[in-house]
Parts: sequence; C-alpha cells; structure tokens
Amino acid sequence: CKHKTYNTIDHIFHRIIRMAHKPSQIYSSQLTANTKPTIHYHLILSYFAWQLSVSHPAQETMNFAKNILLAFGAISLSGQASAACTPIKSITCSLVSEAPVLDGATDDWSSVEVIEAPLTHAMAPSESYPLGNGHVKIRCVHDAERVYFLFEVPGIYRFSTEDNKKCASVSTMFKMGEDATLYDMGGCPLAPSGDCEASPEGCDPYKVDLGGHWELKTTEMSTLYGVNEGTGNDEVANKDDEYSVNPYCRFDDDDEKAANEWEGAWLHSKPTKIERAATDVAMNDDGSYVFEMARSLQTASTETDAQLEKGKAIDFGFAFWDPLESEENGWTDSGHYVTGCSKDWISLRLVDEKGEIAEEDLGIEGVGTVEVGKSAGFSTNGSAIYGLVSAFVFAHALKKIIA
Repeated sequence: CKHKTYNTIDHIFHRIIRMAHKPSQIYSSQLTANTKPTIHYHLILSYFAWQLSVSHPAQETMNFAKNILLAFGAISLSGQASAACTPIKSITCSLVSEAPVLDGATDDWSSVEVIEAPLTHAMAPSESYPLGNGHVKIRCVHDAERVYFLFEVPGIYRFSTEDNKKCASVSTMFKMGEDATLYDMGGCPLAPSGDCEASPEGCDPYKVDLGGHWELKTTEMSTLYGVNEGTGNDEVANKDDEYSVNPYCRFDDDDEKAANEWEGAWLHSKPTKIERAATDVAMNDDGSYVFEMARSLQTASTETDAQLEKGKAIDFGFAFWDPLESEENGWTDSGHYVTGCSKDWISLRLVDEKGEIAEEDLGIEGVGTVEVGKSAGFSTNGSAIYGLVSAFVFAHALKKIIA
C-alpha cells in the first residue's frame, strides 16, 4: 500500500517539476496573486518532506534528490517565481538656487541624482510594470517656494484628443493622516466601497493628498500648464489637485481655501504612430513619457494639501496609467502601477542648505523586499525563516544520501 501511494504521489509531483520549466502552465488565471508565488515552493517542499518520511532504496533516494535539484534549478531560472521587488526607501530633493524650466525637456536636470523606483500593479503587487525595465526614473529638487519633479516612464506613445484613457496619466500622493496607507489611497476602513459623495466622518486620519493627477487629452506636448485658484479642478489641462481616503472617496480640493498649486509640462521622447499590440512586451526602444511638474511647498489649505517644508521629510508615492493597458479602451481606473511595491511609502527628503533633514524625520517604517508573486504583506522575516527551514531540510536530505 505504501509503495502504491508513493508511486501515485511521485507521478503527480514529477508532473509539477516538469511544469516548473513552463511557469505559464502553473500560473493559470484561477490562481490568486497570493498563491502564485509560493505554489512551486510549497508543493516541492511537501514532496521533499513526504519522501523523507518513507523508507526508500538508495537508488530511489538518489533519483529523488536529482529531481528536487532540477526543480529548484528550474524555479531559479523562472523570472516569475524568483524576481523580487525592492521598494525605494527615500528620494532626496536637493536645495537649488535656480529652478528648472518646466517644458518637458530633461537637459537642465543633468546634474540631479536619478532614482529608479520599481512600478507594480496597484491591485496586484505580483505584477510588475511590463515596459522598459519596469521602473520610473524620479528626480527632485526644491527652492525656497516650490518643489520640482521629473518623472520618466518607459512606454509606447499614444494620444487621443477625445479620450483621456487613451493618453498616459500620472499622479503623486502625499501622506496627510497618520494612519494613511499608500495601498488603497488612504485605506480608511469606514469609507464605502462604492459611491461616495463626501469624505466619511472619522476618515481624516487616513487622508492623502493626490497632487498633479493629470489626464492629458486637452493638452499639447512641451507646453506649460499653470495653477488655478478657488478649486483643485483644472478645467484647462485636467491636472487636478485632489484628496482621498480610499479609491471611491476621492475629490477635487474643495474647502474654503482650496486651489490648484500644481503646474507642469509633458512630452514623449519618441511620439510615433502605434504599430504593435498592447500585449507585446518587447518595447525597450519605444521611448519614455516625461512629466515635469512643480507645486508650492506651502499652500493656503491645510485641509486638503500636504504641507512641505525645507529640512523635513514626507511620505510620498507615484502612480502611472498606461494608455495601452487595453488597445481598444486604454487604461482603467484600477489598472495603474505605483511605487513602493504597491504598499510602501517613499520618504521624500527636502534637505536644507547642509543637505540634511531633521533627525526625527529620518527613515520610514515598513520598507522591505516583496517577492513578485507574493502578497505585498508577506513578512520579510517570514521569508528568511522559510528559506532557512528549506535549506535545513535540503541539507538533511543530502546528508542521508551521502550516508
């Protein structure tokens, strides 16, 4: 009976091992983002432990060890199974005496440090941005009055004067409430998951400032679009200044002192006609979207705007909507890609004349490595413990084989 059971399970796991060479056969749409990454490891380690619990002839044990080694080798070579997302911990915004010209050109940013931050799907942290190297290039400086950003995102040029969703779109996010999360745009548990006419009572600790949320159909490349008074809604360029407590409770700045303090310009480095399908990922030579943007450090509204200050740090994030998410319909609201491996804030450090920030603002919590395909909440310590246990079991098996 034991021998029959062994042969049956052995056959099943041999098929799994062979499938490890073809990850697409395992990564079916029926698997969730949380189960995709670990299916190889859990099944193979279970196979490992099960075989060790049964007495085998030496040759069977040797074949078992060979197959396990082949399986782990296949997994190591599988980018989907082994790739890791390491969030950027901080970005330094240097103090400058001369501000860059906001025209979309990058020439006057040549001396500013480039930070490359990985982009992952906002709703599925296992999914990396598929174009270029999957990263956004971020540069930042500030002067006495404003902070300036340069964002460069690889992607094929697409533009429509009729449909914002067939144009690229971006947004920044600043933490305002002490409990606000990057994931879920503030993440207030009291906010509805549907229509939301006003920010719910009790959600202020989860408020985030969405600045420069820019949809492009009314704009032209290399043209500066400025600020406006009275509301966060930009009726000219649709470069809105907003706040939210979750994805459904998102509003243009609307308090008594509301205004839109953002200005900016954009361009694409290779604005040519689209000639390939949205599913084609071999796009490393298709250029990049460039967004050059700025906002006031301090604003009149402390209700809906994060207040920035020289010598201080603030938690920050960036999002990008790809106009080729769907070739037919463009991007979807929930289909955007974000920094921080979809969960971690970046510490935006507006350093002073000495290149320093206040001691109490150094560093942010919760930054670790998230393996692509694993839940963004997976513990880094848990990964380490799991790896140690796996290594111990594997070493124990080899010791038995050698003995």
